[in-house]
Amino acid sequence: MTKKPLVLVTRKLPDSVEARLSEHFETILNPDDRLYSRDELLQLAEKVDAILPCHTEKFPAETIALLPDRIKAIANYSVGVDHVDLNAAREKQIIVTNTPDVLSDATAEI
Repeated sequence: MTKKPLVLVTRKLPDSVEARLSEHFETILNPDDRLYSRDELLQLAEKVDAILPCHTEKFPAETIALLPDRIKAIANYSVGVDHVDLNAAREKQIIVTNTPDVLSDATAEI
C-alpha cells in the first residue's frame, strides 16, 4: 500500500471537507482555527509534503526559503495568491495553486 502524502491544513475547514481530505491524504488539522505564527508554521511544515493554507497565512520569500525541500505544493483554499511569493516558490520548485472560482456562486447569489 502506498503511503498517503501528509498535508498541513492551516485553518479549520468544514467537517465534510476535512473528511474528504482524509480519504486521500494524511492530515494535520487546525481544529481551533488559530492563525499560526511563522515559527509555528515552519515547525509544523517540517514533516509535511504540502500545505493547504487560506489567504490569512503569508508566504513571503523569507518564509518559503525556510520551508523544507520535501514540500511540493502550497494549495491555497482561496481565490488569489497575493499572499505567496510566487518567484520564491518557483525557485524551490513548490507548486502554488488556488481556487479561483470558490466565491463565484456566493457572489452571484448576492
